[in-house]
Amino acid sequence: MTATPPRSFAALVRTYGTYAGAMLARGLELVGKLGLYMLGARALGVHDSGYFFLCLTLVGVLATVSRGGFERAVVRHLAAELAVGKGRAAGHAFLVGLGAVLGLGLAVTALTAAFAQPLADYVFRDPDAARPLLLSTLVILPQATCYFIGNALLGLHKGAAGQLVQNGLWPVLTLAAVVAGVSSLDGLLYALAAANVAATVVGAVLLLRERHRFVDTHTDTPPGAPLPALWRTAAPLSVVEIVQILLPSLPVLLLATFGLPAQVGAFSVANRISMLVWVVSTSIGSVAAPSFAARHRQGQWTELRQLNRRVRLAVAVFGTPVVAVMLLAPSEVLHLVGPGFEIAATALVILGVGQLVYCLLPCQEIVLAMAGHGGVLRWLTLGQTVVCLALCVLLIPPFGMIGAAIATAVFAAQLAIGASLMVRKLMPQAF
Repeated sequence: MTATPPRSFAALVRTYGTYAGAMLARGLELVGKLGLYMLGARALGVHDSGYFFLCLTLVGVLATVSRGGFERAVVRHLAAELAVGKGRAAGHAFLVGLGAVLGLGLAVTALTAAFAQPLADYVFRDPDAARPLLLSTLVILPQATCYFIGNALLGLHKGAAGQLVQNGLWPVLTLAAVVAGVSSLDGLLYALAAANVAATVVGAVLLLRERHRFVDTHTDTPPGAPLPALWRTAAPLSVVEIVQILLPSLPVLLLATFGLPAQVGAFSVANRISMLVWVVSTSIGSVAAPSFAARHRQGQWTELRQLNRRVRLAVAVFGTPVVAVMLLAPSEVLHLVGPGFEIAATALVILGVGQLVYCLLPCQEIVLAMAGHGGVLRWLTLGQTVVCLALCVLLIPPFGMIGAAIATAVFAAQLAIGASLMVRKLMPQAF
């Protein structure tokens, strides 16, 4: 009579413990980034911190371009090939993806270095920005490689390690450099590059420990149809990744054009608070992604459906309390940031509604990507872009930050609803 509860508790830990581990790694990222932003800005001052955040934004976009969607594709290919015993094919996919990321990263780095001065002169209209932009090119390739290797670890079902490598280590290591006394813009950019190199090395060591898995093994599961070439999986996902990193910035940029500076700052803070739900969802979804790919490749539809439902439940359990705080006490949450930010309370409530929809229908875009429906996901993302652009143009000029909040909430909910409908249509047995 006393044996069953421990077994039930152990099963619960196995099911949700990996999700909690991934969120702890993302929590480390949040602590590291928050500390880096605060202490880095204090050390650099207003002028140089502006250059630093500009470089961070540029590096994030260019590293995403450098990955070319291969980081998402390698998760699917590693997990799916290993699920049917094709370890050599999984190893080949990793090497092809790594080569592509290194090649793209080198090309993007060289182009950015060559055009650093023209970018400073003609785009940012600040010739002094050329040197920071040039130094930031040192970060592009290490960050692209770091993210790729982190995703490869995810494909090997090493969820917490993958999240730590691609998200957790480099902010903490860069913050450590600031705490140790790095206080110049050049020094901070060098530290950022070194932190990404260190995270890449850690990820490479962890991958080497798993090299025994890249051999063919016997399984009872038939291999089924071969997977497409890695670049075919990556191509549509590259569009998705680039749009997803650019789209959240669009309402802020247009608000900066039409709104008051105080509105821009307050809305930016509210928007970042609302994105905590997205952090929860992506942490859990990234851990589940290789299992989605494996179950799909094995044709285990019952198991895939059960996994999908567990993931949705986990996101709801962890994410709904965060949304509830946003909806029930928006002014109090914003006041914790600082006095004056309460003007974005209504915007935070609207953003919370959008995140609630995503919280209740989460991770279906990951299911589509891991099942080989990246083309469908690309069109959903492009549809998001059109709707977001239209709402921004229509709502931000007359309504300011409220219009920006509505546009942001709608495109967050749109992806959740659209991806869920597509999963139900294309793979009803998986929903």
